[in-house]
Amino acid sequence: MANNSDGFPSDKDRPAFTDPSDAVVRSVRAWNELFAASTDMAFDLVLKNWDYRRSLRGAADQAVADTLKVQQRLSKEMLQAWQGYASDIQDLLDQANRDKK
Repeated sequence: MANNSDGFPSDKDRPAFTDPSDAVVRSVRAWNELFAASTDMAFDLVLKNWDYRRSLRGAADQAVADTLKVQQRLSKEMLQAWQGYASDIQDLLDQANRDKK
């Protein structure tokens, strides 16, 4: 390091110090980018959950609708079977009454 006439290092030999406001600006920018990224991630997560719940709800609604249709068909078939059974019993009773006479 070269000394000037008063025995102190010259300005060109001193290490350059950066302006502290540059560090503050860089820090604020980094925090802003972090905030923006975390906000985007949060909204993305909320939207994905919303879509998932909506599709899950749609699947559940479809399952309930299918179950009700199956139950309706089963009830209708069981009623027809019961009517056929009752009709057969009625025919047997009518035939037994005719045979008695």
